[in-house]
Formats: sequence, C-alpha cells, structure tokens
Amino acid sequence: MRTLSRLLLLSAAVVTLSACTDEETEQVESSLCIYNTDPQAERCKPGQMAWFRPDGNQQITEQTALSVAAAYCDFNHQVMHNRAGVLCVFTDKRLDAVK
Repeated sequence: MRTLSRLLLLSAAVVTLSACTDEETEQVESSLCIYNTDPQAERCKPGQMAWFRPDGNQQITEQTALSVAAAYCDFNHQVMHNRAGVLCVFTDKRLDAVK
C-alpha cells in the first residue's frame, strides 16, 4: 500500500512539473521581442519570435537584413525580411560574434 501511495505522489509531481515547463515554453513562443540595437536584442529569449524594427520610418538595406539574420535568427525556422525589418525565431548561439 505504501508503494502505491508513493508512486501516485511521484506521478502527480511529475505531471505538475511538466505542466509548468509547457506553460513557460508557450509564453516564450507567444510573445514578440522587438529590438533595434544589440543590447535590446540580448533581452530576447531563445525560441522567442523576434522582430528587428529600425527606429522611426527608416528602411533597412539588404546588407542590414543579412547581418541581423546572421547574428540573431535560428535558421531551423523561417526568416522573413523586407525594408521594414527582420522577423525570425531568436537564437543566442551567435551573440558572442556580435560583441
């Protein structure tokens, strides 16, 4: 009987912990990180949707779009860009290259 009680408590704990992890993942994926400087980009979380949006009504060049994508985008996901900015899934794997 004690073994059964322990197994039930352990199962409940595992389910509770996994629910917290799923909720945290959903929050990261559902929020949008908007940045236009390197220090602002460092506040984005890996896996989060990130938008490089230049100040004001400025338009970015193709070179800027490629530089931003190379520094901050996870290429396992789609990267979108136009003159208004770059939108992609954020990665921090290349932040050292930016500094």
